[in-house]
Amino acid sequence: LSSCKSNSQAFASSQPRGNWWYYSGSMNSRNNSWDTVNTVLPEDPEVADIFSRCAKLPDLEEFPWTEEDIGKILRKGKAGGGTKRDFTQEAVRRLSVLLRRPLIRISREAQRLSVMHSKCTRFEIQSAIKLIQSWSLSESCVLATVKALSLYSMSAGDGLRKGKSARCGLTFSVGRFFRWMVDTRISVRIHEYAAISLTSCMENLVEEIKARVVASQSPDGGGGGSEISAEVLEMVINNDAELWGVLQPYEHLICGKNANGVLSLPAYFSPYNDGSMCSNGRADAYAQLELRTLEQSLLATCVGSISELSDLVSRAMHHMQCLNTLRPGMSPVRQNRQQQQPISWSPDALHTLYYFLRCPQMESMENPNLDPPRMALNNERPFMLLPPLMEWMRVAITYAEHRRSLTVDSDDIRQTARLLLPGLDCEPRQLKPECCFSSFRRMDAKAATEKFQQDLGFRMLNCGRTDLINQAIEALGPEGVNTMDDQGMTPLMYACSAGDEAMVQMLIDAGANLDIPVPGSSSRYPSVHPDSRHWTALTFAVLHGHISVVQLLLDAGAHVEGSAVNSGEDNYAETPLQLASAAGIPWKLHVWIESLQTTFYQSRYSVVQNLLREFVTIKEEDYNEELVNDGLQLMFEILRTSKNESINQQLASIFTHCYGSSPIPGIPEIRKTLPARLDPHFLNNKDMSDVTFLVEGKLFYAHKVLLVTASNRQTCEFVFLTALAVFLFQMLMQYLYYGGTESMEIPTADILELLSAASLFQLDGLQRHCEILCAQTISTESCVNIYKYAKIHSAQELVCFCEGFFLKHMSALLDQEPFKQLIYGRNSKVQGLDPLQDLQSTLASRLHSIYITSRV
Repeated sequence: LSSCKSNSQAFASSQPRGNWWYYSGSMNSRNNSWDTVNTVLPEDPEVADIFSRCAKLPDLEEFPWTEEDIGKILRKGKAGGGTKRDFTQEAVRRLSVLLRRPLIRISREAQRLSVMHSKCTRFEIQSAIKLIQSWSLSESCVLATVKALSLYSMSAGDGLRKGKSARCGLTFSVGRFFRWMVDTRISVRIHEYAAISLTSCMENLVEEIKARVVASQSPDGGGGGSEISAEVLEMVINNDAELWGVLQPYEHLICGKNANGVLSLPAYFSPYNDGSMCSNGRADAYAQLELRTLEQSLLATCVGSISELSDLVSRAMHHMQCLNTLRPGMSPVRQNRQQQQPISWSPDALHTLYYFLRCPQMESMENPNLDPPRMALNNERPFMLLPPLMEWMRVAITYAEHRRSLTVDSDDIRQTARLLLPGLDCEPRQLKPECCFSSFRRMDAKAATEKFQQDLGFRMLNCGRTDLINQAIEALGPEGVNTMDDQGMTPLMYACSAGDEAMVQMLIDAGANLDIPVPGSSSRYPSVHPDSRHWTALTFAVLHGHISVVQLLLDAGAHVEGSAVNSGEDNYAETPLQLASAAGIPWKLHVWIESLQTTFYQSRYSVVQNLLREFVTIKEEDYNEELVNDGLQLMFEILRTSKNESINQQLASIFTHCYGSSPIPGIPEIRKTLPARLDPHFLNNKDMSDVTFLVEGKLFYAHKVLLVTASNRQTCEFVFLTALAVFLFQMLMQYLYYGGTESMEIPTADILELLSAASLFQLDGLQRHCEILCAQTISTESCVNIYKYAKIHSAQELVCFCEGFFLKHMSALLDQEPFKQLIYGRNSKVQGLDPLQDLQSTLASRLHSIYITSRV
């Protein structure tokens, strides 16, 4: 039995959490499961191919910091005699890109956790941090959130005049993070403490990365030296098992291993690492040997039997409880005042975990009577995609801790698998009655029976069968319909959160107390979520947006102030009325237009931009004459005078949205048959010709009988034509002699010139055909030129088509200089053009036809 201790360069810091155990080699066990622990992957193209098939995180178009913000954080501490090592601009830029990935991961997990109460608070952010980051790294980031929140809460006097970031002692902008969280819709309601927590976490992560990079370059703690490059940053991250996986672009979370696939456990997991268990004696040596064996087994990525897995989990949980006794606060299993009992694992959780960790080959080795399959029906996941058992336990325990449960259940394992394995997904956990399995095991027979009966009563009511309500109330016990479970919730609260209107009515009729609150701190209700204390049934209905249920409760006499009315203790919970008002009401078109007009005339352009962003929330069925007559005029006036690019882009998006997704109306052909036509043989034929044209010094022969019937202009026997190319005149004559455009092939580059010539000679059919060709070949590069030609030659159908094209692609066109010159330039005014007025008229006509006339 052997293991070796190795300190990575990335963790040469003096901080205790900086040291890690690395294991190389393999260890034989009675179950043959540990051979999977330390398989070091060679540099194989297959590995790159495996990861190339994994789904990746989305690329963030907007994120709540700048490279300057990152640079300020990296330069912090120099004035006080800290390190003098600077990061290159390329390293800062690279770190800014990498930081987006943990931001997405934490935000996505917070978004899922917020589903339970339709609200994102600091608790959801802190739990998301613990899910995504390793134990030591999450401990550091959570402490940073606590520090920032404490500074924010304690600020008084002049401190209240500062911004949130200054009050929290942060470099990142809390306001930007808050805005970003709202824009990404992390939840319907986002508490300001959630924004502060996310901001402080990301800033602390930058500081952690900085500390580890600097420590790797200065193991002796000395400063000085050259700048830290992006290559050094990448090298340190690749060697750091805590950072590498979190900063990868893949959707699944890679935990407990570095870029080389080396698995590792944190050093503080071993009490003997710093000598805290250094006592003499054979018994102590045996204990250390057992502990090392346990540590190796926790790095296994698969097991051979459910009994082996159960044994490993039980021993690991016991060891972590011992760690909590030896070093309070350092154990991964955190305990608080409300949770004095250790977390246990339910049998269904172990079976679910075994499903993801089982290995058919190992099952056969574990059970000699079980033959391995001759043919495999499923592909095994590659080693690089398998997280170690320790990470399964860490994430599952965090899920259980978040809901204040004493038991890890099967849903916690499914949520863990979704996070750690590629290609898996499941719905977020819903608010529902929890099985009190952990409570049953610690009760005598009588109390356990009563608890089982109560659990049965909640399940009967939760199934939606209104005909079982009397039997369910009887099973709930002496408190009947007002009985609370371990989460401190009554059946009425569950029915309100689910929006079960029929069940709510039945419970009200059965005498349910409408204003009974979720209790505060109480040992009777160990699983009460901290943020749900003092909530009432009306609060849950409001949070989940069940308006019909809210109406039922109010009609029955529920108080809009919730428990704040009758509560004798300090109650800082938000009331149902506050939560409902915080959700706001949808914009009414009239109010939106009036607000936009007021802010524009007051030159409050930041508010104008926010109002423009809110336009898409107005329902299309609310569009009316006021939008057509007043709203469009106001918005085009803003576009005409504004020099703010963001506002102009917002307006362009609104115009495109209003124009709609349906195609631009096409240009119809003119079905005009020429009165006379000649055989193409007579085209430019001197025989029988009675009129001659001189074009660019060349003679072109024609026939008056054809020209008189085709055009209104009179012709003489000899006509001089200037400023007209021969090939254009050839196509004009070809149109006349062929009697139409069917057999004509017009090069794209010559369409506008031919349109001009057709307009000159009043050949309406040919001109309309050229207009149709322009509409078919129009692009963002050519549209302005086509529009100008159409205006000059009074091609109204083509003008309308171009204006529709402008409205459909205005966001892209505003970035092009020719279009900006067209709508803002002086030349347009000199030529008598007013494109913005024409665009307003076209959009008004479109809105009127789609949204107003169609309703009549």
